[in-house]
Amino acid sequence: MDIKPPKPIHTGSKSASAVQKPGLRRKRIIRSLVAVVIIFIGVGGVLLFRANSILNSITGNNQNVFRTFEHLLARENTQLANEDGRTNIAVLGIRGKNDPHGGLLADAIMIISLNEPTKEIALISMPRDLRAEVPGMRGYRKLNSLNGLGENRDLIEGLELTKSALADITGMEIHYGITLDFEGFKGIIDALGGITVNAAEDFHDPNYDGGITVTQGPTYMDSEKAHKYVWARLTTNDFDRARRQREVINGMKDKAEEKGALRNPLFLLNVLDTLGDNNLKTTMQVEEMKAALREMSKYNLDEMIEKGYDTSLDGPLTSYTDPVAGYLIVPRANDWSELQEDIQSIFTPNIPDEMESVNNF
Repeated sequence: MDIKPPKPIHTGSKSASAVQKPGLRRKRIIRSLVAVVIIFIGVGGVLLFRANSILNSITGNNQNVFRTFEHLLARENTQLANEDGRTNIAVLGIRGKNDPHGGLLADAIMIISLNEPTKEIALISMPRDLRAEVPGMRGYRKLNSLNGLGENRDLIEGLELTKSALADITGMEIHYGITLDFEGFKGIIDALGGITVNAAEDFHDPNYDGGITVTQGPTYMDSEKAHKYVWARLTTNDFDRARRQREVINGMKDKAEEKGALRNPLFLLNVLDTLGDNNLKTTMQVEEMKAALREMSKYNLDEMIEKGYDTSLDGPLTSYTDPVAGYLIVPRANDWSELQEDIQSIFTPNIPDEMESVNNF
């Protein structure tokens, strides 16, 4: 019986590569995944360190990056300071500390009020020439000067002085304060990709770097045009400028809602990076800023209540010239009670007189 020799086993390159290929593929995939993870951690780390640096500058704190990371990832249980569910935030708009022409004076003074029980929000413009008193100083000052007085002592003290004065004037606790300069303001609008402002009336001012012209109705504005619109006042007055400032805030609010910005952490990090280290200051802590954004995302911002004050005869304010402070806006009565009542009741529904009579009957 003939025994046939075994067939030779071919070990050519084709068969070997067929055996090794799955292993090589897995190694390449693993190496690629490791590289992606390293890049992701690296980019995330850079963003986190950058965010930590900016947040420390904004809040005046000196927290390490791990503490900031903990606050950013903390459970959503931080509650904003409030009085009967109402949180008041003072917002000051300034030119910037490097502006030699009164860069620390507040060109815009607003109070944002969040009413948690009814999920209502109010934007209240306060005249910058309101009479204010400063503890330890004689005489009166304009409200808009207090930020500069405090900033010369401490980065946050100007906000605290203004908050204290606003609390005396309004009769409400002002829980937080924010200062935003013009560069920060323009940076936010750039990050939003421009805004649409619904102008209440035609406006023209030939001053301010070539001037500005806006027609009544919806108008697209980039950061430069919006800056001029909220800054210009040589052809009008402070009261009209306050109205225009509220119009721009509305445009920013609408665009932020359209982009889902309040719920987008990457967008917010981009805004922080755009702002830089010196354009924004706040008395809020990181977890409180997060809580404020979370609260505002629950509100119907289209129903935002707007309020402004001037020296009209039917209003609570009038004016006079002080021998030291100059032009000041003061209460028409002997105290701020009428203004306080109006501001404090801003979330109270207006009940017609005839309905109130029926209810009382």
